[in-house]
Amino acid sequence: MTATVITFSLQKGGVGKTTTCGLSAFLLSEMGYKVLSIDLDSQGNLTQLISGYDDLEPFYQDTIKEAMEYGDVNPYIKIASDNLHYVAADDYLVLIADYKGPKSKSALLRDAIETIKDEYDFILIDTPPNLSIQTINALIASDHVVIMFETAKFSYSAIPRFMDSIVGARNNGNPNLKVAGILATLSDSRRNDSKELLELVNEEYGDLVFDTVIPRRAAIGRLSVYGFFNNPEINQATKVHEEFIKELLSRVTKG
Repeated sequence: MTATVITFSLQKGGVGKTTTCGLSAFLLSEMGYKVLSIDLDSQGNLTQLISGYDDLEPFYQDTIKEAMEYGDVNPYIKIASDNLHYVAADDYLVLIADYKGPKSKSALLRDAIETIKDEYDFILIDTPPNLSIQTINALIASDHVVIMFETAKFSYSAIPRFMDSIVGARNNGNPNLKVAGILATLSDSRRNDSKELLELVNEEYGDLVFDTVIPRRAAIGRLSVYGFFNNPEINQATKVHEEFIKELLSRVTKG
């Protein structure tokens, strides 16, 4: 087994990256896959979502930053369940931009996960809401990227710029990086602008767009309160994402 590495990204905040990455990791683990989820956002929200901790203090100097600097993620892996493991992030992750070591700054993550790729089926990466050294590391380390698209104008405008970032990653160390697809999120079927933008993205990008559309749903929003484990609303929160996972698996396991 060699892990398939998937990044969830767009250089725009509030598009559902963290929730989708976390839910995907949880659902894949519930299906029996061995999953490692990596938090590359210094806000640490994926860490909070999976670990159940509100405070990031327990992870001080025990995060993906140290793993990237050390060159091996293995000592920094935490266990959420038998099949779901994670590597935490905190505010100090932004300091990775100041890395002055001997390795390529844009390939630190790729090198750090190399030692454990044979231990997992999937490695899922959450990224920050801006094009940063963390995002570049995620793209360089990944096999596939899911482009997150909130059905809103600013998010739509960010897609072509992010496509350029993907091309940049291909030209600078990861020629085999593939776009798994564009996932529409936080869609509100009652709003005409949301429906129009969804139609526009489908017209413009065609088969690249996932058939699944993630709606705004209260149970999904409350995951930050209840988490994944012992959550009375987990079935409601995961129902639509289960369809996305089916699509995602069909796309990243072709051939």
